[in-house]
Amino acid sequence: MTEKLRIKICGMRDRDNVADVAALHPDFMGFIFYPPSPRNCIGIDPEIISQLPAGIEPVAVTVNAPAADLLSIADRYGIRTIQLHGEESPDTCAWLKAKGLKIIKAIPIHGKESMELISRYERVADMLLLDTAAASKGGSGKKFDWNLLDEADITTDFLLSGGIGPDDTSAIALLRHPHLIGIDINSRFESRPGYKDIELLSRFLKPLKQYSPNMNRLTNLLNNKTTDLLSVYFTAGYPALDSTVGIINALCKNGVDMIEVGIPFSDPMADGVVIQNSGTVALRNGMTLSLLLDQVKEAREDNPDTPFIAMGYINPIMQMGAENFFRRAKESGIDGVIIPDLPFDIYMSEYKALSDRYDLPMIMLITPETSEERIRLIDENCEGFIYMVSAASTTGARDRFNEEQLGYFRRINDMNLKHQRLIGFGISNKVTYDEACRYSSGAIIGSQFIKCLASNPTPEAAVADLLTKISRQ
Repeated sequence: MTEKLRIKICGMRDRDNVADVAALHPDFMGFIFYPPSPRNCIGIDPEIISQLPAGIEPVAVTVNAPAADLLSIADRYGIRTIQLHGEESPDTCAWLKAKGLKIIKAIPIHGKESMELISRYERVADMLLLDTAAASKGGSGKKFDWNLLDEADITTDFLLSGGIGPDDTSAIALLRHPHLIGIDINSRFESRPGYKDIELLSRFLKPLKQYSPNMNRLTNLLNNKTTDLLSVYFTAGYPALDSTVGIINALCKNGVDMIEVGIPFSDPMADGVVIQNSGTVALRNGMTLSLLLDQVKEAREDNPDTPFIAMGYINPIMQMGAENFFRRAKESGIDGVIIPDLPFDIYMSEYKALSDRYDLPMIMLITPETSEERIRLIDENCEGFIYMVSAASTTGARDRFNEEQLGYFRRINDMNLKHQRLIGFGISNKVTYDEACRYSSGAIIGSQFIKCLASNPTPEAAVADLLTKISRQ
């Protein structure tokens, strides 16, 4: 498992282009030592490779070269990682490793039967590279069926290669395998063989360098912070249609732990007057679920770490289509979903599979009236956190919690649930925020923040106003 997706850019040879690509900070740069290749590096100045910045690992890419030649390349160019792209045997890999070299073994994939080849090299290669099978050794520039990874029993870290291009960001973001650690890119980013298009690479890499193939941001947050979490809700499209990105930027800049982006709906039965009005304004402004996801995707580019949660009623999601919604939400950088009016049995029968497939935890709500049996079912079958609604009423700010509410908080704590809880509905000031944090992992604030948006000239001022009200700086 890796924290960030590792990037290997292969087929380098031009001195100036190497320097320009290095400025993008890939993890690996591949230099091909294979005479038939138009990107062949045999004979280039070793200084081109030796002057790579720290943190970029050069890789010598070879095809069925004699072992002695590989040692010579390693010594002449100061390269300690060799990518074997031919039919080199497991014994050859083991011999080279014994000489102190790190081995990346390329595996040609053309169907399920190709996966059987992987097991031969897992114990002798430091890393695998899964590439599309091709008649030539230079690669085909085409993808193999990435769905094969879903059932692949691979126990060694691997890079994904073969035909990856500028339009594949979203598809890569949907991949899930515990040993996928990075991607290898080459010809689809070239203006000519061996010369990479820097602008094209930069646009492609910006979102991917922040992407972790195996850790949901919400899961990561909950695994690493267990107290005083602050989640802030706002309605997308309020106060203006184009407010979403600016509000998210301001919340992230000021250290809010997670952000709930509200999907406006014409009949929000669980919401109080403040959120209802914000939804009415947002719909009047022209906000749609599709536009919301586009705006979240834009905001994600500059805010790679903060979890975003989509919160809204089932009707707009059904209109988009549940599968389409989950797919687009994942592509947009959403990390979790809250659907207040989704029945638990429908979640189990229809939505849990989508939640698991797209690694988008569905957060379920409980209230003072939720039975202990139902709470334990939710705790057992859902991911993320449990949303504790502070009272069996609609949303809205309160000055403090009453003794009945505090008793409810204590009762839930005594259940020793495995999931963290956050308390929402009614958090408006330091007293309610502190009490929420005392009895749970943190607080969710919605109505109070929307009031701040209405009474302040900018998102930055609204966030500052909110943080002052709860005395969190």
